[in-house]
Amino acid sequence: MAPMNHLSSGPGSAKLRELLQCHLEEQRKKRALEACSETKAKMEELENALSRIVGLNELKVQLRKWAKGMLLDERRRALGLKVGVRRPPHMAILEQVICSQIVS
Repeated sequence: MAPMNHLSSGPGSAKLRELLQCHLEEQRKKRALEACSETKAKMEELENALSRIVGLNELKVQLRKWAKGMLLDERRRALGLKVGVRRPPHMAILEQVICSQIVS
């Protein structure tokens, strides 16, 4: 339970409730700022990893979309917003090798 749930309904509790609400908002803003800086670092890490891969442009685009969506959800949670559950992205990357047989 949050501290505000323990407040009585007496005459002095309105000011205390206001102070607690203000503190809660400050904490949400602080978490949101931290989440933004973490998000930026994670996206830079992803971009560095993707830049080392040659080709596979469609895969890179999809990975960026998934990452941005998941990181946006993190930001929303940090702001205290309710976020629905995302299905985790699953994929299998198969390498197709074409071999030609020379019939002699």
